[in-house]
Amino acid sequence: MKTLRRKNSAGFVLLVVLLGFSSTHSGQAAETTGRILTTVAEVRSLSAVEAAKHHPVKLKGVVTFYDETLFSRFIQDSTAGIYLRELANMPALQPGQMIEVEGTTGPGEYAPVILPTSVKVVGEGAMPAAKPVTLDQLVSGHDDSQVVEFSGIVRAVSFEKDLQYYLIDFAKGGDRFTVYVKLLPVAQANELVESRVKVRGVCSTMFNHQRQLFGIRLLVPQSEGVVIEQPAPVSPYDFSAEKINSLLQFAPVGTFGGRVKVAGTVAYCDPGQAVFIQDENSGLYCQTLQREVMQPGDRIEVLGFPAKGEYTPILQDAVFRKVGTGSEPGAVVVDVNAILTGVHDCQLVQLPARVLARVERGLNQFLLLQAGDFTFQAFLPQRVNGASLDGLENGTEVMATGICMIERGNKWQAGEKWRAASFHLLMRSPKDLQVLRKPTALPLPDEPWLLGALGVIAVGSLSWVAVLAGKIRQQKKILGSS
Repeated sequence: MKTLRRKNSAGFVLLVVLLGFSSTHSGQAAETTGRILTTVAEVRSLSAVEAAKHHPVKLKGVVTFYDETLFSRFIQDSTAGIYLRELANMPALQPGQMIEVEGTTGPGEYAPVILPTSVKVVGEGAMPAAKPVTLDQLVSGHDDSQVVEFSGIVRAVSFEKDLQYYLIDFAKGGDRFTVYVKLLPVAQANELVESRVKVRGVCSTMFNHQRQLFGIRLLVPQSEGVVIEQPAPVSPYDFSAEKINSLLQFAPVGTFGGRVKVAGTVAYCDPGQAVFIQDENSGLYCQTLQREVMQPGDRIEVLGFPAKGEYTPILQDAVFRKVGTGSEPGAVVVDVNAILTGVHDCQLVQLPARVLARVERGLNQFLLLQAGDFTFQAFLPQRVNGASLDGLENGTEVMATGICMIERGNKWQAGEKWRAASFHLLMRSPKDLQVLRKPTALPLPDEPWLLGALGVIAVGSLSWVAVLAGKIRQQKKILGSS
C-alpha cells in the first residue's frame, strides 16, 4: 500500500510539473501572440519585425498634435508618445482630448506606430509634461513622437501659405530643423529672428525608405508653445559693422550664436539664393532668401549668422538693405599660385586661361580651363538670363573673371607653404570670358578623359548648388525689407 501511494504521489508530482511546464509555455506564447498591449511604451519597444505582426492594442492617451494637412496624429500616455496611422472614420481630434484607441501594432516607416480600428473621445486630459532636450538630442531622432521642450536662437521665419503655418528655423552645427506653429508671439514675423525662444511641441521625424532619419521638425499644438526668453535687438542695423575678415576670428570675450552686421559692395547677386560682397580686404558669401535685386556696385549692409564655409566664413540666413551705389568691384588679376593660397576666396579674380572643354548639365554650363599646367573649372549658373557659351571653341585663350571659390581639400596644414587642392570660378555672365585669341590650329580633340574629367568637375559644381539649396529652404522669407 505504501509503495502504491509512493507511485501515485510521484505520478501526481510529475503531472503537476508537466501542467506547470505547459502553463508556462502557453503563458510565454500569450506574451508574443495573444496579449493586448495597453501602454505606448510596450508598442514602441517592439522591433520593426515584431510590430509588423499586428499585435492587438487597447490604450488611452492624450492627443498631443492633430492636423490632417500635415498627416500628423500623435498621442501620449504616461509612458511615451506615438503616431497614429489614419482611420477612415477618425473624429476631428483636438490637442488635450483624452481618447481610447483600439487597433494593432505596425512597423511604421521609422518607429513603431498604432494602426487604429477604433478611436473614441472619452474626455479631456492634461497635456503631458514636456521632456527637456538639447538641440543635439533633438536632432538625434531618439525622441520621435514625444512632447519635448528646448531653447534656441531663431534663425529665420517664413509663412507657408498652403499649410497656413509659420515655419521657424533653428540650426545646430550642420543640422537644421523647423518648428511649425499657427501663431507667433510677435506682431511681425521678422521680429522673432535672433530671439532666444523656448519651444514646446511634438518631435516629428523625416526619414527615407530605408527607415533612416534625415530631418526633424517640431509640431507646436498651441500658441503658448513658443515663448520668447530673450527678444531680438530692436534695431539690428544700428550696430556697427564688422570687417569681413574678422568673422570667426579668435576673441577672448564676446557673444556666440547671434547675428552680425557687415557692409560691402555687391560683386554678384542671385536673388533669393545668394549675394557676394567685398570690402577693401575680403569677399563674403551670404546665403539669403531675400529676392530684392542688387546690382554690382551697390553698397549694402548685411545681417546674418556666421558659419564655417569651405575655407572662409559665410553668412547664413542673411538679410540686407541697400545704403548706396558705387563702382563695380574690380577683379584682382592673379595667377594660380596666388589663388591657391586662399586669400582671394569669395572675391572677384581674373586670370588668363585656355578652354579645354565645355559641357552643359541641364541649364548650367561648365568650362574646363587650363592656366599653365593647372586645370580648373568655371561655372555659369542657369539663372543668368540669356547666358550662353555657345560658339566657344576648345583651344580658345581667354581672360576668365569670376567669384573665386576655394576647394580646400583634406591636407590642410599651418604655415605659409599650404595650398588649397583646387578652386572654381562662379561666373556672373558670358561677359566674364573675354576672348584673347581664337585657336589657330584645329580645336582640341574631345578626348574621353577630358570630357570625363569635366563631367566629374561639373558634378562637383552641381553639388555646390545642391548644398546652397539644401541650406536655405525654398520658401519665401517674410522680410520687412523685401
